[in-house]
Amino acid sequence: MRIPSALLVVAGAALGAAAVALPTLTQHADARSAVEATPAALAPTAAGPGAPLAPLQYDPRVSLAPLVDRLGPSVVHLEVSQEVEVPAMHPFFGMPFSMPGMEDGQRQLRKGQGSGFFVSSDGYILTNNHVVDDAREVTVRLADERTFPARVVGRDANTDVALVKIDGSTDFPAVPLGDSGALRVGDWVVAIGNPFGLDHSVSAGIVSGKGRDIGAGPYDEFLQTDASINPGNSGGPLFNLAGEVVGINTAIIGQGIGFAVPIDMVKAMLDDLKADGRVNRGWVGVALQDVEAGMAEALGLPDEKAAVVGRVYPDTPAAKAGLQPGDVVTAIDGRPVTGADALIRSIGGRRPGETVTLRTLRNGKAREVRLTLGARPEAESLAGGSGPRAGSPPDDSPSAPRLGVVVRNAADVGAEGQGLIITRVDPSGPAHKRLAAGDRILTVNGDPIRATADLPKALARNPKGAVVVVERRGAETVVQVPFAER
Repeated sequence: MRIPSALLVVAGAALGAAAVALPTLTQHADARSAVEATPAALAPTAAGPGAPLAPLQYDPRVSLAPLVDRLGPSVVHLEVSQEVEVPAMHPFFGMPFSMPGMEDGQRQLRKGQGSGFFVSSDGYILTNNHVVDDAREVTVRLADERTFPARVVGRDANTDVALVKIDGSTDFPAVPLGDSGALRVGDWVVAIGNPFGLDHSVSAGIVSGKGRDIGAGPYDEFLQTDASINPGNSGGPLFNLAGEVVGINTAIIGQGIGFAVPIDMVKAMLDDLKADGRVNRGWVGVALQDVEAGMAEALGLPDEKAAVVGRVYPDTPAAKAGLQPGDVVTAIDGRPVTGADALIRSIGGRRPGETVTLRTLRNGKAREVRLTLGARPEAESLAGGSGPRAGSPPDDSPSAPRLGVVVRNAADVGAEGQGLIITRVDPSGPAHKRLAAGDRILTVNGDPIRATADLPKALARNPKGAVVVVERRGAETVVQVPFAER
């Protein structure tokens, strides 16, 4: 379930997984004696990337203190100076104020804070992107109160992950990265961070859910936990009981519900963040949307688990491979697609230059499309402008009663190019709240629509519904219109 972003509160202000022995569950007396007998095993280890820590023997039923003693020094407090724009304020009323000719505001430095943790002994620190976004200065404070200046090495806004580096030392206490995919709902986890500036606060709880989409970005697949997470925890680690990082604490909703970026996703990004400062993701070159309720049968699908191509960007792998708006993607490399978001994450998790095979449906016919992924751009450029808008049509205008719309040839309403312009939508018809006056119909059920005479044949292809590609405000979009039973 996607959570409305209005409810979301930011909790802020590929390396191999290291092997760590699971805690040994023994009788309380045995556990205490084992801890007392091996104090060296509890000391922080200045580990390099992927280096294992000495096995930690303790009984979590007695106390988590041995775990916290070992892991605490790896967690840091980040103090950040960020440049922000401050609106001009009214001199008397103390509220934002503007008038023609005056400047909108001025840029000022604002202090922020968050958490992070060492992932290698040479000073690399993982945190959240929103903690260091637009940072002018970053200062890292360690558990022993030492402070170091740091620089931002790489950021990824899509997953809210950033990599920070302290230069000049190689003996920082790093922690191993675990396997978030192996987590089960109900597993115990521990969060360490700096909520409200309270250094190295510890909270514990369980994994409450996995794969959560909270509407934060295209790659949402958060871990949910009831371990207490508050502002200032952002960027801090979420540990399993073996002392491995399984997530980066990122956001909270209301009270008692926290979210962390799964560490498996982060491990796949680390090399890119170090080398390029950004993540190099695979890209097909399409806009995707989910199959709407009631349209599965019309599209020839057993259920709604698929993704519909809404737009194909020019000069992209998708365009070169012949994908078209309205194509339905059901699998990638033989693995079923469960929806648009899942397909976006799957493609984004692959590298530019990799070859993938998409299984698609077009007009009910299955086909496979093999293509080489390109590099996902920072932001897609969508065409601007507005589609033509027309007034009420004369009574004898051509109509499409099966769709429940009145249409006219583009030339008849003074619009350039081909296609049909919708001039009215029947409020009781199937296209109500799906299509709108001014939409330009480009294709229906895969058939190009150049004139009104093209509509009947295209609509007859599928008696259960229509997949309509329209141009709306300068951009192409796919609209799924199910037909009522006759």
